[in-house]
Amino acid sequence: MSLVLISIISYLLGSIPFSYLVARAYGKNLYQIGSGNIGTANVWRATGKIEATLMALAGDLGKGILSVFFAQRFFPGQILPQALAVFFAVAGHNWPIFLKFKGGRGLATLAGILLYLNWKALFLILLVIGLCIFLTELLMKKGLKLEGNLRQKIKGLFTIFISQVLGRVIGIVAAIILLFFLYPTTLKIIFPAAILAGIKHIKRTKTFLEGKVV
Repeated sequence: MSLVLISIISYLLGSIPFSYLVARAYGKNLYQIGSGNIGTANVWRATGKIEATLMALAGDLGKGILSVFFAQRFFPGQILPQALAVFFAVAGHNWPIFLKFKGGRGLATLAGILLYLNWKALFLILLVIGLCIFLTELLMKKGLKLEGNLRQKIKGLFTIFISQVLGRVIGIVAAIILLFFLYPTTLKIIFPAAILAGIKHIKRTKTFLEGKVV
């Protein structure tokens, strides 16, 4: 019964649409802008505001952290409750009950969970994904051109990071393989939720390869 309760709490926490709410506060509807995704990256596309993006990111990270915190508090040292909390937090983000089950892709929430569970694993994952993103961008575009002043170049790099879907997917797969060897316990906890995030990336990866992704 306690495991069911943890699952429900995690799902409801994950369902809180921080990105959607932040974008609404700036007068934007994420469903109608950019990728149409209810996630941190699309807040950036919609608003172009660093502060809005950071607020959305903090919310999406935080709900994942809270879910695992509660699981650890009630079931200290047990892997299954943590895995359930992670799974349902990401499920809530991806299919939120508060937005008629039309949500994001779960990466920011998963990142918050990893930050709480094992920051070294998160650093490794971000490093591998970032490398794969930029290598893929270089190969596809035959060069990486960033124009404007330093601020514009930083914005350009960030835009590439959130929009280069193929590189992101390759990076996630490579990172999971590394986790298997370096941090197997962390992988056991996050793997079912990572599958949910992967499912949400299938359609976007296909449209990206067709040249239709924003």
